[in-house]
Amino acid sequence: MAEAAGVASLRSMLDQKAPHYNSNQRSYCTDYTLKRYLHARKFDVAKAFNMLTATLAWRKDFDVESISMLKVRGNGETGKVVVRGADREGRPILFLRPGQENSKDDHDGNLKHLVYELERAVACMDELRGVGKMLVILDLQHYSMSNAPPMKTSRATLHILQDHYPERLAKFLIIDAPWLFQGFFKIISPFIDKETAAKLVFVNGKTAEAKREVLSKFVELNRLPKSIYGDLGDEEFFTADEYFRF
Repeated sequence: MAEAAGVASLRSMLDQKAPHYNSNQRSYCTDYTLKRYLHARKFDVAKAFNMLTATLAWRKDFDVESISMLKVRGNGETGKVVVRGADREGRPILFLRPGQENSKDDHDGNLKHLVYELERAVACMDELRGVGKMLVILDLQHYSMSNAPPMKTSRATLHILQDHYPERLAKFLIIDAPWLFQGFFKIISPFIDKETAAKLVFVNGKTAEAKREVLSKFVELNRLPKSIYGDLGDEEFFTADEYFRF
Protein backbone atom coordinates (compact mmCIF):
# COMPACT_ATOMS: atom_id res chain seq x y z
CA MET A 1 0.00 0.00 0.00
CA ALA A 2 1.30 3.46 -0.92
CA GLU A 3 2.11 5.65 2.06
CA ALA A 4 -0.41 8.36 1.16
CA ALA A 5 -3.20 5.82 0.78
CA GLY A 6 -2.27 4.23 4.10
CA VAL A 7 -2.35 7.59 5.86
CA ALA A 8 -5.76 8.37 4.34
CA SER A 9 -7.18 5.01 5.43
CA LEU A 10 -5.78 5.34 8.92
CA ARG A 11 -7.05 8.92 9.18
CA SER A 12 -10.52 7.78 8.16
CA MET A 13 -10.56 5.12 10.88
CA LEU A 14 -9.39 7.64 13.46
CA ASP A 15 -12.02 10.18 12.41
CA GLN A 16 -14.72 7.70 13.36
CA LYS A 17 -13.40 7.76 16.93
CA ALA A 18 -12.52 11.47 16.98
CA PRO A 19 -15.48 12.54 19.17
CA HIS A 20 -14.03 10.40 21.96
CA TYR A 21 -10.59 12.05 21.85
CA ASN A 22 -9.47 15.12 23.73
CA SER A 23 -7.53 17.97 22.13
CA ASN A 24 -4.13 16.51 23.06
CA GLN A 25 -4.98 13.18 21.49
CA ARG A 26 -6.24 14.81 18.30
CA SER A 27 -3.20 17.08 17.96
CA TYR A 28 -0.92 14.08 18.43
CA CYS A 29 -2.28 12.45 15.27
CA THR A 30 -0.30 14.37 12.67
CA ASP A 31 0.41 12.84 9.29
CA TYR A 32 3.98 12.20 10.45
CA THR A 33 2.66 10.27 13.43
CA LEU A 34 0.37 8.19 11.25
CA LYS A 35 3.28 7.39 8.93
CA ARG A 36 5.38 6.20 11.87
CA TYR A 37 2.70 3.81 13.06
CA LEU A 38 2.10 2.53 9.54
CA HIS A 39 5.82 1.85 9.09
CA ALA A 40 5.96 0.15 12.50
CA ARG A 41 3.22 -2.24 11.41
CA LYS A 42 4.47 -2.69 7.84
CA PHE A 43 1.51 -0.77 6.40
CA ASP A 44 -1.11 -3.07 7.86
CA VAL A 45 -3.67 -0.33 8.53
CA ALA A 46 -5.69 -2.32 11.05
CA LYS A 47 -2.59 -3.16 13.10
CA ALA A 48 -1.36 0.44 12.86
CA PHE A 49 -4.77 1.65 14.05
CA ASN A 50 -4.71 -0.69 17.04
CA MET A 51 -1.19 0.36 17.94
CA LEU A 52 -1.95 4.07 17.62
CA THR A 53 -5.20 3.94 19.59
CA ALA A 54 -3.38 2.04 22.34
CA THR A 55 -0.82 4.85 22.45
CA LEU A 56 -3.54 7.50 22.58
CA ALA A 57 -5.14 5.72 25.52
CA TRP A 58 -1.75 5.34 27.24
CA ARG A 59 -0.85 9.01 26.76
CA LYS A 60 -4.15 10.02 28.33
CA ASP A 61 -3.86 7.60 31.26
CA PHE A 62 -0.19 8.44 31.83
CA ASP A 63 -1.06 12.14 31.49
CA VAL A 64 2.01 12.71 29.33
CA GLU A 65 1.33 16.37 28.59
CA SER A 66 1.28 17.27 32.28
CA ILE A 67 4.75 15.89 33.08
CA SER A 68 6.93 18.90 33.82
CA MET A 69 10.55 19.34 34.82
CA LEU A 70 9.35 20.26 38.30
CA LYS A 71 7.81 16.81 38.64
CA VAL A 72 10.89 14.91 37.48
CA ARG A 73 13.83 16.96 38.72
CA GLY A 74 14.26 14.83 41.84
CA ASN A 75 14.69 11.72 39.71
CA GLY A 76 16.83 13.55 37.17
CA GLU A 77 19.12 15.36 39.59
CA THR A 78 22.11 13.11 38.86
CA GLY A 79 21.78 13.15 35.07
CA LYS A 80 20.97 9.47 34.75
CA VAL A 81 18.68 10.21 31.78
CA VAL A 82 19.61 13.24 29.70
CA VAL A 83 18.85 14.66 26.26
CA ARG A 84 22.01 16.45 25.15
CA GLY A 85 23.33 17.45 21.73
CA ALA A 86 22.86 15.84 18.33
CA ASP A 87 24.52 13.04 16.38
CA ARG A 88 26.17 13.33 12.98
CA GLU A 89 22.75 13.18 11.30
CA GLY A 90 21.34 16.01 13.42
CA ARG A 91 19.26 13.66 15.56
CA PRO A 92 18.91 14.35 19.31
CA ILE A 93 20.87 12.09 21.65
CA LEU A 94 19.23 10.45 24.66
CA PHE A 95 21.78 9.33 27.26
CA LEU A 96 20.92 6.57 29.72
CA ARG A 97 23.42 6.29 32.59
CA PRO A 98 22.29 3.76 35.22
CA GLY A 99 25.55 4.30 37.09
CA GLN A 100 24.04 7.65 38.13
CA GLU A 101 20.91 6.01 39.58
CA ASN A 102 19.44 7.88 42.55
CA SER A 103 15.89 6.52 42.90
CA LYS A 104 16.03 2.86 41.91
CA ASP A 105 12.87 1.83 43.73
CA ASP A 106 10.71 4.72 42.49
CA HIS A 107 9.13 2.80 39.61
CA ASP A 108 6.45 5.36 38.73
CA GLY A 109 8.74 8.35 39.19
CA ASN A 110 11.45 6.85 37.01
CA LEU A 111 8.99 6.08 34.22
CA LYS A 112 7.64 9.64 34.34
CA HIS A 113 11.20 10.93 34.17
CA LEU A 114 11.91 8.68 31.18
CA VAL A 115 8.80 9.88 29.35
CA TYR A 116 9.66 13.50 30.12
CA GLU A 117 13.07 13.00 28.50
CA LEU A 118 11.59 11.14 25.52
CA GLU A 119 9.20 14.02 24.95
CA ARG A 120 12.12 16.42 25.29
CA ALA A 121 13.98 14.48 22.60
CA VAL A 122 10.94 14.51 20.31
CA ALA A 123 10.65 18.27 20.79
CA CYS A 124 14.22 18.58 19.46
CA MET A 125 13.32 16.80 16.22
CA ASP A 126 12.44 18.48 12.95
CA GLU A 127 10.35 16.10 10.89
CA LEU A 128 9.93 18.64 8.09
CA ARG A 129 13.69 18.35 7.57
CA GLY A 130 13.75 14.59 7.93
CA VAL A 131 14.84 14.42 11.57
CA GLY A 132 12.31 12.19 13.28
CA LYS A 133 14.49 9.77 15.21
CA MET A 134 16.96 9.82 18.07
CA LEU A 135 20.26 8.20 18.94
CA VAL A 136 20.25 6.45 22.32
CA ILE A 137 23.49 5.92 24.23
CA LEU A 138 23.42 3.51 27.17
CA ASP A 139 26.52 4.03 29.32
CA LEU A 140 27.04 0.93 31.47
CA GLN A 141 30.15 2.01 33.30
CA HIS A 142 29.59 1.56 37.04
CA TYR A 143 26.56 -0.66 36.32
CA SER A 144 26.01 -2.97 39.30
CA MET A 145 23.37 -4.84 41.26
CA SER A 146 22.96 -1.79 43.48
CA ASN A 147 21.92 0.51 40.63
CA ALA A 148 20.46 -1.91 38.06
CA PRO A 149 16.77 -1.10 37.53
CA PRO A 150 14.23 -3.69 38.69
CA MET A 151 12.99 -6.05 35.97
CA LYS A 152 9.53 -4.48 36.29
CA THR A 153 10.95 -1.06 35.39
CA SER A 154 13.13 -2.44 32.60
CA ARG A 155 10.22 -4.21 30.94
CA ALA A 156 7.99 -1.14 31.29
CA THR A 157 10.74 0.99 29.74
CA LEU A 158 11.05 -1.39 26.79
CA HIS A 159 7.27 -1.42 26.37
CA ILE A 160 7.09 2.38 26.30
CA LEU A 161 9.93 2.69 23.79
CA GLN A 162 8.68 0.01 21.41
CA ASP A 163 4.93 0.45 21.61
CA HIS A 164 4.46 4.17 22.22
CA TYR A 165 7.47 5.72 20.45
CA PRO A 166 7.66 3.55 17.31
CA GLU A 167 10.08 4.53 14.56
CA ARG A 168 11.80 7.01 16.88
CA LEU A 169 14.99 4.99 17.38
CA ALA A 170 17.85 5.39 14.92
CA LYS A 171 20.56 3.46 16.78
CA PHE A 172 21.01 2.25 20.35
CA LEU A 173 24.66 2.25 21.44
CA ILE A 174 25.55 0.13 24.48
CA ILE A 175 28.89 1.10 26.01
CA ASP A 176 31.00 -1.14 28.26
CA ALA A 177 28.43 -3.83 28.94
CA PRO A 178 29.72 -5.86 31.94
CA TRP A 179 29.03 -9.55 32.51
CA LEU A 180 26.21 -8.62 34.88
CA PHE A 181 24.37 -6.76 32.13
CA GLN A 182 24.94 -9.57 29.67
CA GLY A 183 23.01 -11.89 31.97
CA PHE A 184 20.22 -9.33 32.28
CA PHE A 185 20.18 -8.86 28.50
CA LYS A 186 19.63 -12.58 27.94
CA ILE A 187 16.56 -12.40 30.16
CA ILE A 188 15.04 -9.35 28.51
CA SER A 189 16.06 -10.02 24.88
CA PRO A 190 12.97 -12.17 24.10
CA PHE A 191 10.90 -9.03 24.66
CA ILE A 192 12.92 -6.97 22.16
CA ASP A 193 11.39 -6.95 18.69
CA LYS A 194 13.58 -7.74 15.67
CA GLU A 195 13.53 -4.18 14.35
CA THR A 196 14.81 -2.79 17.65
CA ALA A 197 17.39 -5.56 18.04
CA ALA A 198 18.84 -4.71 14.62
CA LYS A 199 19.58 -1.18 15.85
CA LEU A 200 21.67 -2.26 18.85
CA VAL A 201 25.41 -1.57 18.69
CA PHE A 202 27.68 -2.88 21.47
CA VAL A 203 30.72 -0.67 22.05
CA ASN A 204 33.18 -2.90 23.89
CA GLY A 205 36.59 -2.27 22.34
CA LYS A 206 39.71 -3.36 24.23
CA THR A 207 41.05 0.19 24.44
CA ALA A 208 39.56 3.62 24.98
CA GLU A 209 40.79 4.64 21.54
CA ALA A 210 38.99 1.71 19.93
CA LYS A 211 35.76 2.75 21.63
CA ARG A 212 36.26 6.36 20.57
CA GLU A 213 36.65 5.19 16.99
CA VAL A 214 33.32 3.36 17.08
CA LEU A 215 31.51 6.21 18.81
CA SER A 216 32.90 8.79 16.38
CA LYS A 217 31.06 7.06 13.54
CA PHE A 218 27.79 8.17 15.12
CA VAL A 219 28.58 11.37 17.02
CA GLU A 220 31.34 13.95 17.18
CA LEU A 221 33.48 13.27 20.23
CA ASN A 222 33.24 16.86 21.43
CA ARG A 223 29.56 16.16 22.13
CA LEU A 224 30.36 13.29 24.50
CA PRO A 225 31.64 13.66 28.08
CA LYS A 226 35.12 12.44 28.92
CA SER A 227 33.56 9.82 31.19
CA ILE A 228 32.26 8.04 28.09
CA TYR A 229 35.29 8.52 25.85
CA GLY A 230 34.43 11.98 24.55
CA ASP A 231 36.19 15.33 24.78
CA LEU A 232 33.59 17.32 26.73
CA GLY A 233 34.20 18.07 30.41
CA ASP A 234 31.73 16.21 32.61
CA GLU A 235 30.45 19.42 34.22
CA GLU A 236 30.03 20.96 30.79
CA PHE A 237 27.97 17.93 29.82
CA PHE A 238 25.54 18.05 32.73
CA THR A 239 24.70 20.02 35.83
CA ALA A 240 21.19 19.81 37.23
CA ASP A 241 20.85 23.57 37.72
CA GLU A 242 21.68 24.23 34.09
CA TYR A 243 19.66 21.36 32.68
CA PHE A 244 16.52 22.06 34.69
CA ARG A 245 16.68 25.83 34.64
CA PHE A 246 13.36 27.60 34.09
